[in-house]
Amino acid sequence: MGDTERRLRSQLNVPAGDDERIADCLRTAEQYVTAAIGDASVPDDVRDDCTVTCAADLYNSKAAQLGVMDTGMDGVQPYRIPLDPLRGVWPKLNAAGVLTGGNVIA
Repeated sequence: MGDTERRLRSQLNVPAGDDERIADCLRTAEQYVTAAIGDASVPDDVRDDCTVTCAADLYNSKAAQLGVMDTGMDGVQPYRIPLDPLRGVWPKLNAAGVLTGGNVIA
């Protein structure tokens, strides 16, 4: 198990199992993040953090009916999953100096 997978499993609180789905989400997230970064240069730690963020949203989207996931905890409001798989990535890339997302105007 690689470091990125461990970080994703920790964020999702899925210590074991669901291997194929975890791997699929990581592969897809890597493609989204690579496309978002484009020709820019970012440190590997930033790229990995963005990949984990995107993969977590992709993983959780299966349990989210109409973009809202019930966390199953008493007294806690439902958690909204963004329809844009890079929604949590944009601010991280902007903080790393990659102008992307809503900050880029054509």
